[in-house]
Amino acid sequence: MGVDVSICIATFRRPEGLSRLLDSLDRVKLPVGVEAEVIVVDNDREESAASVAKTRSGSLGSIRYCVEPQQNIALARNRALSEASGEWLLFIDDDEVADENWIAEYLELVERDPCDGAFGPVLIRLEEIATPWLDVETFYSRRRHPTGHLLGAGDLYTSNALVRRRLFDARGFDPAYGLSGGSDSELFGHMLRSGARFVSCDEALVVECIPPERHRFGWLAQRAFRGGCVHTRIAQSRASGGAAKRALRAAVRLCGLAVLMPLAAFGGRRAMARVALRICTQAGHLWALMGRSYEEYGAGFSTAR
Repeated sequence: MGVDVSICIATFRRPEGLSRLLDSLDRVKLPVGVEAEVIVVDNDREESAASVAKTRSGSLGSIRYCVEPQQNIALARNRALSEASGEWLLFIDDDEVADENWIAEYLELVERDPCDGAFGPVLIRLEEIATPWLDVETFYSRRRHPTGHLLGAGDLYTSNALVRRRLFDARGFDPAYGLSGGSDSELFGHMLRSGARFVSCDEALVVECIPPERHRFGWLAQRAFRGGCVHTRIAQSRASGGAAKRALRAAVRLCGLAVLMPLAAFGGRRAMARVALRICTQAGHLWALMGRSYEEYGAGFSTAR
């Protein structure tokens, strides 16, 4: 019998998180007759995940461990694609854990809905409260949609996704986004424009574990700037012309938000933080329109590739 589901995990120097994820996969219940495989791609040339994954086996069988020595999340994801043999590819991040019904909920949905993929919610759990006023609901939660809701490009990430293997035959993740992030949004957006149909599966739950160093405003500001930058880079790759006008609009929005900041002070620290994060996002848009990039997983500020 062939493999039905390939669980693809790209990891980089998070052995504790990877171990926690694999522990959760040991508790995942497979429907009767379903065959699954687990593929771990270590994006660290020093093989920091080897001690966790190389000799481990669990309820889903042995783990296929391989190394992508060049630090680039897109290349690591593409290596997982090349190793996978399942009809469906299931993606999850190395700082998350899966609900025991994770696979069953997805497969039940796609059995009754002829979609090309489904995406589930990512709930947030703080490992430690480092900044008490940064509440999860306001600053970390993501949008949730009812099961069967037709999804757009803004809802598509590899943090919790089930996608048909054949959709990756035409192209993989773009290494140009391998240090900045966004290769998943770029690729899934391309699939949408090519006619793919993606829906929400609200019952297929995973939990993202936020460490103390990420429960800080500085990390959120960096992520907002990077998100704005990546969003605009992806948009620019599809559009032709009009860069000057887009830059002007971004600059105007940035100035407008800056003017709002003193007014936001009347709403307290949370209100000021929300406006400040919107400023960071607009600054990221403008940075990309200037032909620049921000490599959160690399050297930081750089020229767009």
